[in-house]
Amino acid sequence: MFSFLKNWFGKDEEELKKQLQEEVALDVHELSDAEADFEKEGHAEEGTASARVHTELSLHPIWEQELDAQKKYTLRFLQAELPDMPKGMVSVTGFSMIPQPNGLTVTMFFRNSLDKPVRFKHVRLAIYLDDKPFARMRVDLSEMGAIPARSSRPWEILFPEESFLHDNFTFKRWKVVMKAGKSTHVWPKFLEIDAEMEKRMTERQKDRLEALAHSLPPIPVDTVEVTGFDIAMANDGRLVAGLLFRNGAKEMYSPDKLHITISDQDGDVVARGSVDASSIQVKPGSIRPWVVVFPPQAVKKPNANLRRWVLEVK
Repeated sequence: MFSFLKNWFGKDEEELKKQLQEEVALDVHELSDAEADFEKEGHAEEGTASARVHTELSLHPIWEQELDAQKKYTLRFLQAELPDMPKGMVSVTGFSMIPQPNGLTVTMFFRNSLDKPVRFKHVRLAIYLDDKPFARMRVDLSEMGAIPARSSRPWEILFPEESFLHDNFTFKRWKVVMKAGKSTHVWPKFLEIDAEMEKRMTERQKDRLEALAHSLPPIPVDTVEVTGFDIAMANDGRLVAGLLFRNGAKEMYSPDKLHITISDQDGDVVARGSVDASSIQVKPGSIRPWVVVFPPQAVKKPNANLRRWVLEVK
């Protein structure tokens, strides 16, 4: 506990202010009952551009007991540097990230601009490095207790190595993002590679595929999205394309047949055909690569420039 204190050694107030990262806010209506509890009386406030809320520091009883006056002053100082919040919002702002032997310890302010307490339960948190996702996991915040009205509560969370999406720690800035259960988009996370395909792939190819899979934006709930990730024209006239299936639905995605069209940057059709897709099975919340091969007779433009290409799957 209190790993963030390591980041305070020898720093003055100006240096400490630089520890504060970008704030990411959510409208309270986006949080499901499984993610947060609010007082039963009244209704959640509506956020408006003109209604701004100043928050005060709220420490968990254990933090209140364990931290000395100087450390409490520093937390109060950091919290006072945070901007006023729109009314009816909750937010998260990171201010310390420290590598550990088994992961990363991240300390952040959970903020509440409502006129009543909020108690977080199970929420999805993600770490972004330079606006790219680095780690994601669902966190049980019940021990943090209720955050009083118009308050900010500091809390420390360990992101274990298994929550990492890659091992590239090179970055200039970072932030913590809180995802809401009622949001309209989901982020398929688990990359599954067919055993036969994996045997033919080098470690570099697998690393590249994993990095691509986790750099793609979220997709609408209850949809399946197909993204092209590699393409090449073989010497014998065949066109080989790598496709990445992402399943944002709650059921297994298992199509019988797919109609695939590939066009070049000029809009000309390069290849088109129907393929047997019965071997594709993508679990909910998962990502699966698949390779499709167009025979020479299905290739309409063998001399196409494929530096940029467009994929259409029906």
